[in-house]
Amino acid sequence: MTLGQLIGTALAYFVMGAVVLAVIDLLFVFPSGRPFGETSGWIAALPTVWAFTEQFRRYGGAARWGVMLTGVVLGLGAGLAVGVLLPPTWPPMLTGGLGGLTAALVYAPLWFAGARTFGEERVA
Repeated sequence: MTLGQLIGTALAYFVMGAVVLAVIDLLFVFPSGRPFGETSGWIAALPTVWAFTEQFRRYGGAARWGVMLTGVVLGLGAGLAVGVLLPPTWPPMLTGGLGGLTAALVYAPLWFAGARTFGEERVA
């Protein structure tokens, strides 16, 4: 898999998560009367975790744990920074979604480079 394919897969999973989150939020908006977008957008990034989990399983060796933990810390840090820096008047679905997207887009190249450098790809 190339870096472009990994990022494309992460984006596709994120978009699927965002669509499902928007539909679920709409289902709760109508009966409750609350405004749309009050659900945390970080939930939209959860499907990207599945994509990266499959990448993690492709590699063996102890180094993959260090690469994964470094990527998680840096990705979540970047995502949280984006979420904090965005205007507080924006709905949580938008700010959290942008934070989750940032986390996935920071994690992907870190994982790709680290896994290629230190990982031992398993042959099926």
